[in-house]
Amino acid sequence: MNDSYIQDRIWKIADGVPLKLGNMTIQTTDSEKLLVTGWTRIVHIENFKKTYVLLELKELKASFTDLTETYGGINTIIEKNNLMVEFLMAYDDAGKCGIGLCSELNGELNWYL
Repeated sequence: MNDSYIQDRIWKIADGVPLKLGNMTIQTTDSEKLLVTGWTRIVHIENFKKTYVLLELKELKASFTDLTETYGGINTIIEKNNLMVEFLMAYDDAGKCGIGLCSELNGELNWYL
């Protein structure tokens, strides 16, 4: 994807159109949040380890920070819509469903498994 395409897609996030970049999905929610979902690389849910998911969460947050520094439109959307940013790590059950593993909102970590 080129830069102009990504910038154009970023502006559509505010209209409810999710943006998927690699292993990250960014979308707004009805509860005034910008939800940044990272999809774990864990293949089998029985191999779930909190330490590994925490590492992936840290990587997700770093990737999102890099994205906001490259494309200022994300910060504009957050500010104009008064959104809180929530980071969510989820497990993709082979396309059947997404299972939330943990989320972080305002520095507070919540585990779902």
